[in-house]
Amino acid sequence: MTRSSPEPGAEYSIAAVSKLTGISCHALRVWERRYGFPVPRRSASGHRRFGRDQVEALRLLAARAKQGESIGDLIAAHLAGRPPAADTPSQGTRAAPEVDSTQAGFLAALFACDVIAAEAAFERLMQELPRMVLVTQVVEPALVETGERWFRRDCDIFLAHFVSGFLYRKLAYLSGSARPALEGPTRTIAIGTVRGDRHEGGVLLLELALQDAGWRVVNLGVDLPTEEYDKAVRYLRPDALGLSFVLSRNINKRFHELSQIGDLPVFVGGRSILNYQGLARRHGLIPLPGPVMYAVAQLELEYAAWRARRARRGT
Repeated sequence: MTRSSPEPGAEYSIAAVSKLTGISCHALRVWERRYGFPVPRRSASGHRRFGRDQVEALRLLAARAKQGESIGDLIAAHLAGRPPAADTPSQGTRAAPEVDSTQAGFLAALFACDVIAAEAAFERLMQELPRMVLVTQVVEPALVETGERWFRRDCDIFLAHFVSGFLYRKLAYLSGSARPALEGPTRTIAIGTVRGDRHEGGVLLLELALQDAGWRVVNLGVDLPTEEYDKAVRYLRPDALGLSFVLSRNINKRFHELSQIGDLPVFVGGRSILNYQGLARRHGLIPLPGPVMYAVAQLELEYAAWRARRARRGT
């Protein structure tokens, strides 16, 4: 059985909220217990379910906490009706109500397999929203919503494939249309996924966000053996390597293999990385947890730090 359209109050699992906000599942549980926020609804099976308003509030709180503010104070202010301003790069401008309505219609059309209506809604959203706001507030949440519906058995596999494929094509189009606007990027990064991980969405999101940050991106695709990344680094000589991990199969082995690749920073992001940040760092890799715009902002900081350390070594 499938649902033809999402309710305005669509709900997300704790894993999906972690993906959308960059907050670990453990931290979400601790905040709930210690500070009284978020307050999820419990499903019939006892699992936490979070509404969209809570997800949006958590994204803002996480952004301010990363700037050094006390999460306890931030949550207290939120509960007192003084939410933090949406001034982080991942948020952009809050969508107007009519845009929210178009977004809901876009998702409804997608899950009804109504290509004409979905194309029309997406075209309007492209006209109404800046490119990266469209990506972070429409496409990225829609991909998460698709995964959530499949996980809850609210849609069949064929429908999840249809919706994901539509969104991937839009991301590829947005990435292609951005290239002529780039003004001679001086830094190059190769990106992709490792063997066994065929999830293209994270790579396409990363490509767009990196382009927006001024990088020249070489997208090597998905399901690529680690030895091919080693060959690509020697052939392309990029400034950095970035891998998206949605799955966590053989992750210790993959991290070890990546740690053997040349003298360049290797960044690892995606859904699985939230649970393996310590392991990544032990292998000399740089974890980038959280939504794509947070991850790219952190990549910029980590890359600058890596360059500084390299300069001090005189290499």
